[in-house]
Amino acid sequence: MKSLLRLILLAAAGFAGGAALAVESNFQAKFLVRGSPGDTPSVAYEVPAGQNLSYFTGREVADDVILSGTNRVIAGVSFEYYANYALAGGLTFRIYERTESGVPGEMVYSLPLDILNGGGIVDISFSYDALNVLPQWFFYSVQFDEVEQGDVAGMMVPDRKATTGFSSDQLMEKRGNRWLPVDLTAARGLRLGLTRDGNKFRLWVVATPNSLVKIESGDDFGGGWAEVAEVETDASGYAEYEEDIDDRDVVFFRTVAP
Repeated sequence: MKSLLRLILLAAAGFAGGAALAVESNFQAKFLVRGSPGDTPSVAYEVPAGQNLSYFTGREVADDVILSGTNRVIAGVSFEYYANYALAGGLTFRIYERTESGVPGEMVYSLPLDILNGGGIVDISFSYDALNVLPQWFFYSVQFDEVEQGDVAGMMVPDRKATTGFSSDQLMEKRGNRWLPVDLTAARGLRLGLTRDGNKFRLWVVATPNSLVKIESGDDFGGGWAEVAEVETDASGYAEYEEDIDDRDVVFFRTVAP
């Protein structure tokens, strides 16, 4: 599968290119809930329509949701997407619990859907079931299968904040078994994450696929930097670097574009 990753303007004025385009990182979507079987479904989360932007990728991408109110039994979900191809069962919608580290955790719901040429609004209805309770804060995701060269498929990004409930200004994209943040600008730039595993320091880098990225370290964030490694990202744009830091009290790392 050839992954396509673009932020595109589909408005009547045409394509907006050139300078970096900062966009509110929320998908257009709505979650409906009930409190009891006889309740009329109410909106607990909504990012309304706005600009006709789409985020195109073949990878799974997730957005976080914080529901308003106290009702939690799910009654419905709606969202909008665009695609220029059709595929039966090619779109998968999922809901995940949120981990303490702020990324998608255990999957609690999954539903395959058809991709329609031209896209459209998806409405998923749920009959009342007292066991179908949403946490207040969770993630939902979509993934489009079989995105080949020339195909585009992605969620609508209206450049709007949530008008009911809340969503942080960040999307998460799954690469391998890792959820990494998405920067919705025309030029995404280098991103990195880090963890400490015992006495080892592990750095993961996301950059252009199959590119070389220099890693520098220093003992003083405002002082000098020394190159310690050069890593090559794989076909998905991912690389790791690990260093033993047993004898160093403080150490800073940074990546440098080639």
